[in-house]
Amino acid sequence: MSTAPELGGGQNSGAGSHPGTGSQAGTDQPLPSRRELRRREAEAAAANGAPTAVYSDAPPAYTDSTQVQQSVSSETNPNLGAYAGAAVAGYSAPGEGSRRTNRRRQKPEREPLGPVRGTIRTFGELCITAGMVLILFVVWQLWWTDIEANRDNEQLADKLAQDWQNQDPNELPDDPDEPVVADPVEKNSAFGIFYIPRFGDDYYRTVAEGVDLEPVLNRMGVGRYPNSAMPGEVGNFSIAGHRVTYGKPLNQIAQLRPGDEIIVQTKDGFYTYTFRNFDIILPDAVEVLAPVPNEPKFKGKDRILTMTACNPMFSARERYVAYAELTDWTPAGDGAPDNIKDSKAYDKVSKNGGA
Repeated sequence: MSTAPELGGGQNSGAGSHPGTGSQAGTDQPLPSRRELRRREAEAAAANGAPTAVYSDAPPAYTDSTQVQQSVSSETNPNLGAYAGAAVAGYSAPGEGSRRTNRRRQKPEREPLGPVRGTIRTFGELCITAGMVLILFVVWQLWWTDIEANRDNEQLADKLAQDWQNQDPNELPDDPDEPVVADPVEKNSAFGIFYIPRFGDDYYRTVAEGVDLEPVLNRMGVGRYPNSAMPGEVGNFSIAGHRVTYGKPLNQIAQLRPGDEIIVQTKDGFYTYTFRNFDIILPDAVEVLAPVPNEPKFKGKDRILTMTACNPMFSARERYVAYAELTDWTPAGDGAPDNIKDSKAYDKVSKNGGA
């Protein structure tokens, strides 16, 4: 009967009596590798319901220091093999990723402003606000006031033309060349419609009593200076109007040329004035409103129209004055004169007024 080979002496010849070592010594199989031990441990853990690791023949790819530490720990302590495998598969410790994200999201605290910097910043914000308010004011002044004034002027002209349909004109003088003098009206009341073909085929504005900004010049068109002559009357029929903003009825006053016609319509008829010359004066030169302009001592015998507007544009430093003289008169019963009867302006007024 054969016996096991002796490994180290007579005392060790009885090693087969130990169940753990004697069985390995009695076989030709090599000791299991560390990977094999981990695989067996994983299978045992899976049988008991514990998490298992996935193994392959390729060495693990480490993505950060945490995974390296877990792998080293698993090799030092085989019982940690399953958890090390989980780290290799992409597992990160709870809270670690969120801490890194929070660090990235944290913003440095802003340094408090000193008194000088705070004052400068406040002043800058006030300047920006003031600039925006100024821009809005300019838009309102140059654009929106024109829209409102033109709308009010159109409505007022329509109402005036309708009222004339229900009023009888004044009795005509015996002399057919003698014009009817328009009746005076109350302050801030409209009494005429103003046409200037030079300003456009569709141009017309209402004429009211008074030269106050509100409600006449800002909303009603042009205004008659108190105590000046009425249309058709001997003397100086003087009116004023805006050159910019609020409908700008006299915006093109400087474009008038000698011979241009200016027509004023009332319930009695149409008064045609012909432009002759202009002047530029200071705001306090009221002598241009005299019955004979610039000659306050004379009464005169002519029927004159004087129009005044600010000069230059966007300034009230001076006054631009245009002078015209009555050259024709057409009673209301004869219809509009040839210079406006086919115009868009008169067509609109007559249709809306029911003429």
